[in-house]
Amino acid sequence: MIREIDLNDNAQVLDLLMLQQLSYRVEAQLIGFKEIPPLWDSPKSLKESGELFFGYYEGHRMAGSVSVKQTPKELTICRMMVHPDFFRRGIASRLLEYAESLAVPGMLLKVSTGTKNEPAVNLYGKYGYKPGQTMEIAKGITLTVFTKRVPQSDNR
Repeated sequence: MIREIDLNDNAQVLDLLMLQQLSYRVEAQLIGFKEIPPLWDSPKSLKESGELFFGYYEGHRMAGSVSVKQTPKELTICRMMVHPDFFRRGIASRLLEYAESLAVPGMLLKVSTGTKNEPAVNLYGKYGYKPGQTMEIAKGITLTVFTKRVPQSDNR
């Protein structure tokens, strides 16, 4: 089940922070960079992020989360995370599909990840995202921005 996370509910925010810590530590190991910004978040910084967060729940346990920011022209997937206990169960795919469902036809979708984060790179490729800009964030560490456009509906 996927539902919006209430950032004014301290229990939900603490669950989200724990998930984020566990998930992004794995990415930090994959890309060889321990300074990933989500590892330094606090309840306050999450609330001030301007992002909408959605959690994927198995029973009462938050197994994954995705966050987005939307403008009239694009939807940016800001964070995608899955609890390590729930890896390889299709949760990231379901979260990505959910995030995409928030966009309107013709809208640009954008997401970035560590270039060396093979599981994420493969996931975005599987869903039709094309790699674009690569940015060096530290010596030898790069992020790749992936984009895709939501197809226009046939009902014109």
